[in-house]
Amino acid sequence: MRYDAKLSVRYITDDPVPISDIIASLQGAEGAIREAARLLPKIVDGLEVSKVEIKVRQIAQESPLRELFAIGLFLAYQEKLEEEVPLLISETTGVILPDRFDTLVTVLTMIVIFYGAGALKDLVFGKGKDGAAKVQLDGLIAEIAPQVGKSEKQIREVLEDRYEERKAWRRLANTASRFFAPSKRQNSAPVMINDRRVPQEAVRDIPAEYLVEDAGEERPSRFFKDAKVELRAEDKDHTGRGWACVIESVSKDRLKMKLVDEASADNLWGRNSVIGDVTVVYEKIGADLHPKEVHLHSVRS
Repeated sequence: MRYDAKLSVRYITDDPVPISDIIASLQGAEGAIREAARLLPKIVDGLEVSKVEIKVRQIAQESPLRELFAIGLFLAYQEKLEEEVPLLISETTGVILPDRFDTLVTVLTMIVIFYGAGALKDLVFGKGKDGAAKVQLDGLIAEIAPQVGKSEKQIREVLEDRYEERKAWRRLANTASRFFAPSKRQNSAPVMINDRRVPQEAVRDIPAEYLVEDAGEERPSRFFKDAKVELRAEDKDHTGRGWACVIESVSKDRLKMKLVDEASADNLWGRNSVIGDVTVVYEKIGADLHPKEVHLHSVRS
């Protein structure tokens, strides 16, 4: 059978959101929904998900940013589902109760997002004390456990087993980073996921301005738009490896710089500084992050 659900996301932003952040948020939401679909059979005994379709029904760019997703889940369930999770099944018709299943999909998607937020915090800052994001995760797990006939410990074991591999853990961290991109750009603005509010303190607790792109070394990176780049060395041999710069808003140290995407040497020759979009790659030393390298994507002036 096909089950259709909706997921609405509203970022309570005051200003228009850059296109790059909208794209990131769509990618993050899609990743979280797909992960929730993969977890459903592990959370709900007797349920099978053979396919998931995700479509964007609406994007409203004016503040606040709103995104509406249509989710199609192709389900099959065994008779024991009625015995194992009676809260999801109608006693009279034997079919899934839409309002309760919609809640399950929403809560499980949020669990994916906040479990990813915890992974992101660990990757960027290392193990530390729990914060507002962890409180959100604990509350969601406590809510979903009785609905699916499992203990909170069993839910956590499912999550730990699913994301035990480092690659899956990093992917989940980046899903959370992308999902919160519009909020982090605007003072950690609150988010509404269907009728559930993620408060500002929870968003602020998540280092979602970072992505962990380097799978081998787990080096966090952060994107800066319209950064002032002071040039300190030029590539005389056109190899793309001889550039260096200082970005004072990031660090006063001289950093190695690579030209990527639309940036070219023609934009830089003979200039002392430029305004452009950059990604700064960091290195973790102990509990601290230190800028290591700059990737210049494009030049404005």
